[in-house]
Formats: sequence, structure tokens, C-alpha cells
Amino acid sequence: MRRTRVMLALASALLVAVGVACTSRQTPGPTPSSSGQTTQTPTPTLPPVGVDCRDLATQGLTLRLRNGAGLEIAAVDLGSGPMGVVLAHQSDANMCQWLPYATLLAQQGYRVVAFDFAGFGASTPTRNKTYPDDIRTVVDYLRVHGAERVVVIGASMGATMSVVAAAAIVPPIAGVVAVSAPKVFDSIDAERAAPHLRTPALYIAGNADGDYQVYATELDEATPESLRDLLVVDAPEHGVDLVGAQTPQGDQVRSAISDFLQEHLNPPATPSATR
Repeated sequence: MRRTRVMLALASALLVAVGVACTSRQTPGPTPSSSGQTTQTPTPTLPPVGVDCRDLATQGLTLRLRNGAGLEIAAVDLGSGPMGVVLAHQSDANMCQWLPYATLLAQQGYRVVAFDFAGFGASTPTRNKTYPDDIRTVVDYLRVHGAERVVVIGASMGATMSVVAAAAIVPPIAGVVAVSAPKVFDSIDAERAAPHLRTPALYIAGNADGDYQVYATELDEATPESLRDLLVVDAPEHGVDLVGAQTPQGDQVRSAISDFLQEHLNPPATPSATR
């Protein structure tokens, strides 16, 4: 049964070769049109604001993955185990903004990969973006390296691309979380892809973040009813800043994501054989 939760209660510098310090800042969401088209459980404590991105990145394995177009995708692999999480960044950022949260998830027992989309950060420069294929490339990496189940979490632009990628990846991933997603970004349409999802989807937005509550609701409604879930919190933060907010609303968001990961990444128990 669909579980819709509307709760009105109440980290970005360029990462080149994983060598530039990253500090947290609040950034407004991309400016969308009225159609949504855009052109551009208690939770452990996140690492403090101002932690050097290099210090977080060197806790993991730095990667250079090659996507279907032959472009190199820079990434950092943290944690271990069979439960994989992919983190897709915003349009004004790179993987560095996700590393504090990636560190938290790795501490919770997940295998986490944060990456730079082609044309961003330390990945291959290109004008011909390959967003959904970049996500598929990282999912494939995790699967080849032992991940039995994978959830993709995206913020803003990365959320749009995560929905589109999740609808296309075969076999389906275990779930997708879209935080502050534009319905359309660079002509890539998440609302059109949503009806084709075959995996659970959680849409999250702040009700004071422009029209993103509206977009989250419309994406949720476009998703098959048995697979969709919606969380709207009373907050102005956008994307990664909403996930990382040190507020009651941020706690709600992280708790909802934690519950989603626990539900969809833990394999069902195998019934004991009877004699």
C-alpha cells in the first residue's frame, strides 16, 4: 500500500583528483519554469562542517570508471558489504558535497560510491552529458564488486537523473531516492520516466524550497502507486543541504532515507528448511 508522508513540523568546491577542500554551504535550487523544466531510527552525526574533502575521500578507494561513451567517471568508494548506495550530485557541485553523508552511510554498514557526472569535477570534461549512463556505470561497478542490492540517491539534478536511470537499468535496482528533483533537467524528463519505474521510489522536498514540493508531488503521482512514497518537510533547504541540515527537519529526512535503505537493501529472510 502506498505510504504518503507529508510532515510539516519541522556540504561545494570543485574536486580535482580528490584534492580540494570542501566546506558545506547552503545553495538555492536551480531556477525552474512553471512546468518544472530546469536548465542547469536515530541517525549518527554527520561529519562537522568544514571537514577537508581530501580527509573524507582518502578514507575510501578513488576510482576512474569508464562509461558507455568512453568518458572517465571519477568516484570514491567507501565502506564495504553487499548493500550498495550510489550518490548523484547537484548541478552546481560534484561528489565532494556528498562525501560527509557518504561517510555516515559507510559507518552504518553500506558500500557507498559518490561520483562526478561526466563534465563535472574530476570526470572527463564534455559538453555532451551522459547523466543516466554515468549512474548505470557506477551501479554496474558496485554489482561487479559484490553488491547484491543497490539504491541510488540523487539531489536536485542528480535526483532527476536518478529517476531516469532507475527506470532504465536492467535488472532493476533496489530503490531510488530523489531529493529536491526538477521534473526535467537538460531536456531529460523524470516525470516521463517515473511511470516506468519497477523499483520503490522515495521523493523528498522542502515546502519552502520554491516549487520543489509541487514537483515532488507530481513525480510521486506519476510513479506506480505500489512503488511510491513522498516526504515533504517544513524547510527551505535544497538537495544535499536538506539531507545534511542539522535541524529537526534534517533529522526527519535522514531518518526517512535510513528507513528506506533498511527496508529495500536488506534481503528478505530465507525460510528455514523444514524436515
